Amino acid sequence: MLLDDDLPFDHHADFDPAGDFDAFLKTVPAKWVVYLLADEHDQPIQLLCVKNLRYSLKRRLGGDEMIGPTKRVNYRDLVRRIHWRRVDSAFEADWLYYEAARALFPQSYQGMVGFRPAWFVQVNPETNFPRYTKTIDLTGKTGVFLGPVEDKHAAGKLIQLVEDAFDLCRYYNILTEAPRGLPCAYKEMGKCPAPCDGSISMQQYRQVVEWSTRVLVDPADYVREQQRRMQQAAAELRFETAGKIKAYIDQLSQLGKGPFRHAARLADFQYLSFQRGPRAGTAKLFLITPGQIEQLLCVIDDSFSPGETLRVALTRAAADVAAAPITQEGVERIGIVAHHLFCAKSAHGVFLPMAKIDEKSIAKAWRDLQKQKVPEEVDAEGVVKELQAL
Repeated sequence: MLLDDDLPFDHHADFDPAGDFDAFLKTVPAKWVVYLLADEHDQPIQLLCVKNLRYSLKRRLGGDEMIGPTKRVNYRDLVRRIHWRRVDSAFEADWLYYEAARALFPQSYQGMVGFRPAWFVQVNPETNFPRYTKTIDLTGKTGVFLGPVEDKHAAGKLIQLVEDAFDLCRYYNILTEAPRGLPCAYKEMGKCPAPCDGSISMQQYRQVVEWSTRVLVDPADYVREQQRRMQQAAAELRFETAGKIKAYIDQLSQLGKGPFRHAARLADFQYLSFQRGPRAGTAKLFLITPGQIEQLLCVIDDSFSPGETLRVALTRAAADVAAAPITQEGVERIGIVAHHLFCAKSAHGVFLPMAKIDEKSIAKAWRDLQKQKVPEEVDAEGVVKELQAL
C-alpha cells in the first residue's frame, strides 16, 4: 500500500545507506515523534512512537536490529524513507499513532495497538422491557448511552447502583413475563414496584427508567430535593425517616464521582483539551466530539484569546456533532480519550467539557496546563509503541 494524504505525517527524509550517516542523522530531530520506516516503494516496514527520533534511527539503521528472540533484520537493506510527525504530549502521541496504525495496517491494527475500549451503560426506555446493560459497542444500539466509566467493573457497579437507587427490576427474565410474572423477593421488601405482576404498568415502569437516566446525567437537583426532605423530616422529629433519606442521599452521592465522574450522555462526549506544545509556555488545542479528534488551532502561547478560542471551539463542535453517526473507528477514538480522562491529571493535559465551557474556564485551563509536569526529553530511544509489518 502506497502512502497517501490520509496519514498523519508532515515530514519525511530519504535514506541512502551508502551516504553520510552522521549527516543524515542531523536532518531529523532528537524529539518525541510518531514515525514510519518505509521501503523503496514507500510501503510500511515499521511504525513507532519514540521519545528521540535521531537516536532511534541511529540504533535501527546503524546495523542489525533484533525483532524477536532469534530473528534479525538489517534495516539498512530495507529502509529508504522515514516519515514522521512531532508530538508533544501522551494524548497527541496516542491519537496520531492510532490514526497511522489504522491507515497502514487496516486488517490487524485493532489487536496490535493495545488501546482499551471505553465502557458505557446503555438503556432504551422505549423498548418493551427496558434494562441497563454495560457495553463497549456504541454503533448499533438505540436508546441512551451513559459514560464513559472507568472500566467494565465500574459499569457493572453503576448498573447495580441505579437498580438499587430507583428500585428497578433485577431479574430481566421475570420482567419479560409482565404482567403475568411471579414477583421476586424485592417486591416483598418494598424495593421493586413489580411491573412483572402488573402492580404497575409497563408504561409506568418505562417512565421510571427514563427518569433514572435524567438523574444519572445530572444528579445535583435530585440530591438537593432529597436533602430538603431529610431536613423537613428531622424538623418534624421523624428521625428514623430522616436517617433513611440520608442513607439514600449517600447512595446517590456516588453518582458523578470516582469511576463515574465523567459519565454523561454520549452526545455530550465533547471536550476542548489543552495539551503541551513544542516549547515551554505553549499549548496545542484539541477538539473532541463523539467519535472525532482534531487539532483545533495552531500552537498557542500566553497571548491567545480565550474569547476567540471559545468562538472557534463552539462553532466547530456544532459542525462535528451534526456529522455522520459514530463508526467503529469513532468508538476507538472515544476509547483513547477515555483512557486519558481517567489518567492522573499531573501530566495528561486538561479536558474541558464543552457543556461547561466559557472564557473563564478556558483561561483557567491554560493556567492549569502550565502547572503540569513537563515531559522529560531523553537521550535514549524511548520507545513508547511499536508495530512491525515484517
